[in-house]
Order: sequence, then C-alpha cells, then structure tokens
Amino acid sequence: MQRIQSFFADLSQKAGLADEIIRLSPRRRAAAKPYQLGDVQEQNAVYLDLATGADFSKGGLTGTMVMGFFYMALLVSPLLGRPDQVDNYLIFFGILFGIAFITFLIEVLLPFPMPVRFNRRTREIYFQDRRKLYHVPWDEAVAWMQQTRQVTQYTGATRMTFLQVLLQRFRRPEEVIALQLSLPMGKTPEIQAMLWEYLRCYMEKGPWFDEQGEALATSNRHEILKHRWGKKANLREAWAGCKEGLEKGYDTKGFVVFFMTWNVLMYPSMLVQDVTTAVARRRAEKNQWDKRVRERCRPDGPTTRLYDLEVGEGLHRDDSDALPEASVR
Repeated sequence: MQRIQSFFADLSQKAGLADEIIRLSPRRRAAAKPYQLGDVQEQNAVYLDLATGADFSKGGLTGTMVMGFFYMALLVSPLLGRPDQVDNYLIFFGILFGIAFITFLIEVLLPFPMPVRFNRRTREIYFQDRRKLYHVPWDEAVAWMQQTRQVTQYTGATRMTFLQVLLQRFRRPEEVIALQLSLPMGKTPEIQAMLWEYLRCYMEKGPWFDEQGEALATSNRHEILKHRWGKKANLREAWAGCKEGLEKGYDTKGFVVFFMTWNVLMYPSMLVQDVTTAVARRRAEKNQWDKRVRERCRPDGPTTRLYDLEVGEGLHRDDSDALPEASVR
C-alpha cells in the first residue's frame, strides 16, 4: 500500500485550492453517530453496496415511453366500443408496447454502473469500471473529506464536500484512482463524516447496528433499504413526507395537492423505471462483477483478499515510492 500512502501525501501538498482536507481512518470514529442519506443500495451480512449515482437515470427512457403509450391507450380507449376499430387499436398499441419492450431489453443489456462494495468477510473495498477491477484492504484504506467553495455570478458561493477513498487496480498496483463515495452537492462535512462512520460501523461492529452505532443481534435490513434514494415509485413515502410537511408547517395544501397529483400521474413511468433498474442490477451482479469478487461475496466463499493474491504474485514485494497518475471519479 506504499503507492497509496505516497499518492495521498502528494495530493495533500498539491491541494492548495481546497479549504480543508480531513483524513479519515478505519480505526477512528469520524462522527458521533452513523448516518446515510439513502446511499446504501444493498446491505447484508457479507457486503454493503454504495450506489454511485450514475444509475439514477437507468430505465428512464423505457419508463417515459411506457407512460406515454399508456396514457395514449387510455385516451383512445373509446375505440374499443367500436367493433370495426378493435383490431386496429390492438395492433397499433401492440406495436408501440413492443417497441417499449425492445427499449427495455436494450437498457437491461447495456453495462450497468457498478456500486462501491465493502466486503466484511475479506475486509476489502471493491469497485469495477467495466473490465478494470480496483480494490484496497479496509484496514489500509486512505479516505478523506475535502471541502471546497465555488463562486459564480449565478449562484453565488456554493460549498461542496467530497468524500473520497483511494483504490489500486488489481494486478496493476501502480494505477490508483480517487473514488467518490457520495455525491458532494448539498453535503456538509458533518454529513459526509456520518456516512464514513456508517461504513466504519458496518465493517468494524457488524452488519446490523442502531442509530447510535451499537451492534444489533437481529437484521434491520428492511428499514435500511426502505429509504434508499434509487427507488422512485413510492407513493406511500411521498404521502408520508407531505403529511409531515403539513404538520410542521413548511408545506401548503396547494403544494401537497400538486405534488401528489404529479406523483400519481408519473407513477407508471417511475414503476417501469424501478423494474428496469432492478432487472439491470441483478444482471450486472451476475455478469459484470469479476469472478473473484463474486466468489468472495458468497457466505461460503474464499476469505483471502485480492491484495493477498497480489502479494503471492510478488506485485508488492518491491513497492517503490514512485507516484502514479490517478484519475478522479
């Protein structure tokens, strides 16, 4: 891990535009309690996945097409009352929904943006960019928060807090990337620190823990995944948010009516988008992750780290202090 340590030292010296760089440690508390704003895509006893944000638009084209065709079918449904038009109606909309199904297949078969995976069994972090596999041992992970300020004539001063971790490419340890763990927009250092503490609690204390970070004996997976931001078709949660807004006085009845009407009208699109995303994600889990990662994410899989495989191949034996070129995501 000498290359990662050297890279971070060089980065810290060159980051003259950053207001502040705070290094985070797997062994030290980062915040008073853990918290995450729906970033967790999957969490179980073996691994935790953080959504990258790039998958938010997956299924959007299919959902929009299906919604348009659905409302078109409703508007011209009176034609079904005319026997001479039934066949034309069914053929026309059969073709349209057939096109939507082809679009669904294309979106499902296209490469899916992979999450950042934290494996408790092997104590490693994984990320895969198409065929490039990156990893770092959890105990040696180098992560940091960087708060910046951007000033424009349109928005004035905008603050963003980046939460990043360094990973090395598998079997090419000279290639290092700085990987974003959470979107920086609208995030404060306190929120990003609580996300890191959430990850730290998962890796150090166990797969299940309460709001204070204390380990739980039973799973609370349902409560965790219920609030993930990737799910769009959720009228019950939207209504619960509106009721809370009305009770606390920061939403008006007019806004609630408009918001819920919009959600109901968009529900067909959001539902199809959720289904498309779920199918694409399951396919990516089986086909896009490297075989070595899939094996180590099984409850009965190998416990050796990818780093251990590299050490066995002599890739870290003569680790130099040469600084690699890095790509920032």
